Amino acid sequence: MNKINKIIFTVVFLLLAIAAESGECPVCHAANIPALAMNCPDCNANMHDVAAKLQNTHASLKVRVLYTGDSPERLPAYGKLHINGKYHGNIDLIDKQEKSTDLVQAWDGGLGDKFSAYYEKNLDKVPPGVLKIEIEMKFDRFYGLARSFKKVIFPYVSFKEGEKTVVEHYFNSAATFHEYKPGKRTPLPVVSDAKIQGASGTVALNIGLFK
Repeated sequence: MNKINKIIFTVVFLLLAIAAESGECPVCHAANIPALAMNCPDCNANMHDVAAKLQNTHASLKVRVLYTGDSPERLPAYGKLHINGKYHGNIDLIDKQEKSTDLVQAWDGGLGDKFSAYYEKNLDKVPPGVLKIEIEMKFDRFYGLARSFKKVIFPYVSFKEGEKTVVEHYFNSAATFHEYKPGKRTPLPVVSDAKIQGASGTVALNIGLFK
């Protein structure tokens, strides 16, 4: 192999190595984007925008789903979280306890009193902006002979850089899981009606309907 061919081979090898690397979008933080890509396939942002990379600050999200019904033993082990239509992992069942009138045994956060089970998920590196949050659950019906999929949607949730947004949703049965209506802000850390709020203010609000 002569000198020119060696140089060409080396250049091609380096270009292939660079192309194989993956990066993160400086705007929406989509991952695994080829290093040679000029624009993000998700948001079309310039992948090589230096100013955007310097402002690469994420928001964070905490999701809590609380069950107020009387049959926590029939709940699924997890729900699914989607942000702007993309799957972002499961929301796991953290704890459950049948309701009790004995306040001494009731959990001071409301478990066994205000609700009988709760799901929770914390997510970092959420892109700032207004995003759609979807929570989906699969419920067993007719003693496990059938299943139904239910989804609650929070269409306009605002995220700010460096802040945590909390999404809480209450439901009392599979039939009412998808139901909500606008309501007023309840400051953290009080656990009452469902709320969506950031560290410095409310961004949106959904309250589960009860029957």
